[in-house]
Amino acid sequence: MSAFANVPAILQPKEEDIQMMLSAGVHTGTRNSDSGMNEYMWRRRNDGVHILNIGKTWEKLMIAARIIVAIESPDDVVAISARPYGMRAVLQCSE
Repeated sequence: MSAFANVPAILQPKEEDIQMMLSAGVHTGTRNSDSGMNEYMWRRRNDGVHILNIGKTWEKLMIAARIIVAIESPDDVVAISARPYGMRAVLQCSE
């Protein structure tokens, strides 16, 4: 996976990681987009929905994971979801 060449070997995604992200629909964006999101867009479907770059998504997840792990007290970690379908993940994370 040459898209992940800048990621240290320990943080390289496995095939099953990518498959789980795809089956969860992590790559599906919205019809609306602004110029700040261009580097995260892979392409646009015929129906106008943007498809996110799964490699960039993985890199951002790994950065977030490294930051969270570095926090000494778990009580200092706050999980927020701006979307209704993220609520379940936030609740699971908070337990």
